Amino acid sequence: MNEIIDCNILLIEDDLPLAGLIQEYLDSQGYQITHIAKGLDVHTLPEENSYDLILCDVMLPDIDGFNLSNILEEKFLCPIIFLTALSDDEDQIKGLELGAIDYIVKPVEPNVLLARIRANLRKAQAHVSQDKIVISDLVLDKKNKTVTLDNQLLDLTSQDFELLWIFAQNQGKLLSREFLFLAIIGREYNGLDRTVDARTSRLRSKLESFAIPGLIIRTVWGKGYLFTYTKSAT
Repeated sequence: MNEIIDCNILLIEDDLPLAGLIQEYLDSQGYQITHIAKGLDVHTLPEENSYDLILCDVMLPDIDGFNLSNILEEKFLCPIIFLTALSDDEDQIKGLELGAIDYIVKPVEPNVLLARIRANLRKAQAHVSQDKIVISDLVLDKKNKTVTLDNQLLDLTSQDFELLWIFAQNQGKLLSREFLFLAIIGREYNGLDRTVDARTSRLRSKLESFAIPGLIIRTVWGKGYLFTYTKSAT
């Protein structure tokens, strides 16, 4: 049974035959795959690219995956699964402590890799219904206009909730000021009104005051805003 279709996965793997097999298999399962063979090639990818998950080999020719993870988290703000031939427990612990959501030792059977990807996407992605959005332990209740984190109510205004709901519906996607202005105000953006910027700044300040690790509203200068929440592995 296919699930979580229409997801974009970035594959960073220098073993080209293996990368080809992984890409072909995941393509057949309905996933969109972008492949690069060197870690620092991430700098050649457009900043507006959004990925739902990254599969990253640890032993890359130009930079090890552990060091690359900091760049990946800053640039793409999505979950990372490390792929490696290293089976040492300390390496696995290091990878998880750096923020990876999983650590897969190669060789791995394709169906096992797929199961791990699906399981981690279920954990990381928002599950959206008409009245509720759940992203890990963050829950937005549209009917009551409430936001809870780990069952604790966050003190947000109705305007804050409205904007956060839009961001959460589009987690990991770059949202332009034009899109946000139309969604919030209900009319076309005139290029001068700073309502969206002011509301986003206020919401970001409030969320930062709650000190929620992994929750970010990022400004992409000249383009808009990008929201993501990835709960760190503990």
